[in-house]
Amino acid sequence: MRLAMFLLPGLLSAQTAFEVTSIKPAPPQPMGRTSIRRSTDEGRLNYQNVSIVDLIADAYRVLHRQVSGPDWLNSQRFDIVAKFPAGVSEKSVPEMLKALLADRFALQLHEESKEMSLYAIMPAKAGPKMMPAEKAGNFNSNTGKALAHITATATLASLADNLSGLLDRPVVDQSGLAGAWVIDLQWAPDSTDAPAGDTTAPSLFTAMQEQLGLRLVPTKGSVQILVVDHAEKVPSEN
Repeated sequence: MRLAMFLLPGLLSAQTAFEVTSIKPAPPQPMGRTSIRRSTDEGRLNYQNVSIVDLIADAYRVLHRQVSGPDWLNSQRFDIVAKFPAGVSEKSVPEMLKALLADRFALQLHEESKEMSLYAIMPAKAGPKMMPAEKAGNFNSNTGKALAHITATATLASLADNLSGLLDRPVVDQSGLAGAWVIDLQWAPDSTDAPAGDTTAPSLFTAMQEQLGLRLVPTKGSVQILVVDHAEKVPSEN
């Protein structure tokens, strides 16, 4: 099984670069805690305490477990402030991060296929409970500590892409349900620091069945991963 959402074309394509970038070692974190902050506003990117694995995942739109390399790629952390070129929007951040990784960290990588644990979206026994939509359009995802909520008119492949970033393994659509659907999904995130609050919200697995008529089924499949061949521990000077 080859999963389209995990194909990684254009590793060597031309890339838009940030106009100005400052990269500094991140200060030490409190014992036992790792806090990462990302923001892009007013034409500026501000990343705090990010690793090279974090940057690769954002640049190539993959999960962390799809990046293979030495341990320091995840343990060594940086604070990054970068300015967007004039007329360039946040949509270009992944391409600009690719250029930053190549220029400042001399990153070199290649693709391989690897057998991994997945979740497959399948119809529940009673069939889907969603309404068909004329076409795919909006996709809104809000994941708080007490409640997560997705509202969308989207394909189930798009839903799988979004859930992949929220679960511990990739998600692929194997439902056989083509076209766009009206999706309204609410669940309680699996978080140890979630406040007590509303305890009536179901888990994601239960919500998928009760609200959408779908199941998340554990399975295995071949996934494209990125293997880091080379990266510098110390970025080139600002």
